[in-house]
Amino acid sequence: MKIKVYIQPNSKKSGYAGLYDGIPKLKITAPPASGAANSEIIKIFSKLLNISKSDITISSGQASRLKILEINTNKTCEEITALLENF
Repeated sequence: MKIKVYIQPNSKKSGYAGLYDGIPKLKITAPPASGAANSEIIKIFSKLLNISKSDITISSGQASRLKILEINTNKTCEEITALLENF
């Protein structure tokens, strides 16, 4: 399954920050340099969905705030968004 997320790096704390143009927005503490933000996104989704980090890849937006994640899970987009809202 693929899901679009909007990322705000360098935040004081990580967490869900509502919607940005209808896309889930996620604040993260990591800076966008050296792939640190991408690694943190994968780590967050891995813990959130209780799946392995290897089941998550960033298929688009490696160097952008708007990312498309490819996630190997049985959960729907709606279920993932609901989990993000409680993050």
